[in-house]
Amino acid sequence: MKRFITLCILIILVAEAIAQVRPARRREVQRFFESTTYVVQDRDPFSQFNEHLKNAMEKHWHITPVKYISFSEFERMRTNENASFMIFADIKQNNLAEVYEFINFVMGDKKRDFESMPDLGSVPIAYVDADQELYYYKMGALVKFMQTYAQEQSNTPRLRLSRFFNVTDPKLQNMELWLLEDELAPQISSVEKIRNFYPYRVKIVSREEIADAIAQDREDVAFLHKIGPEDTLPHPGRKCWKFIIAAKDGRVLFASSHEIDRSNPDALLPSDLVKMAE
Repeated sequence: MKRFITLCILIILVAEAIAQVRPARRREVQRFFESTTYVVQDRDPFSQFNEHLKNAMEKHWHITPVKYISFSEFERMRTNENASFMIFADIKQNNLAEVYEFINFVMGDKKRDFESMPDLGSVPIAYVDADQELYYYKMGALVKFMQTYAQEQSNTPRLRLSRFFNVTDPKLQNMELWLLEDELAPQISSVEKIRNFYPYRVKIVSREEIADAIAQDREDVAFLHKIGPEDTLPHPGRKCWKFIIAAKDGRVLFASSHEIDRSNPDALLPSDLVKMAE
């Protein structure tokens, strides 16, 4: 069973308020590059999360040494300010009703609470209790995102986390956008329909094809990372979060969200494509 953590902390890529977060300061980021990153193993014996994250780390993580530890070891080590940690956690933020699954990516801190641990680039992956098979295929890109984000902090003394809200990077229009059919609103359920809203290169693919593009560090491919309730909660009033991520380095090229209702399902919407095409 995963540890449930209640935090009053900004959910990077997801939250609407900036004031609640304590991002890593420059000196803490510098310590990170001299640290060992400890990946905390999920305690659920039936989860394949550990295997998928370990495979992604071994293939894509290049900036610090990595070791794998148990949750009890993390509890003993978390006050080590010269250690960095990745831990799979369920996070509740006080300005959002839902609970989300995260890879929490933080530096150790002398205080024994999660709110004080300097955030290096934690990444949301799904609503809690969503089928984990829905995101295993993109684990490599999530690892790349954390690595890219940590490296950029080292070069940016006052990185504003708000950069991830309403992002529209024109580089996306020079790439091929890969989408899953089951993550598209009915009005854009085929390439032909998509072209009514988005004139650039687009392809409807499988999860396996996206996983291959991530593994191959494809510079020409970007894909949708959608976080929605799926079948875990009644949909009306819930949030659907949409991020277009570069397969090569996990960089966020587009970000938006909407409240789900009868006209706006738990899916990428035509209005998102219009924004991407602007």
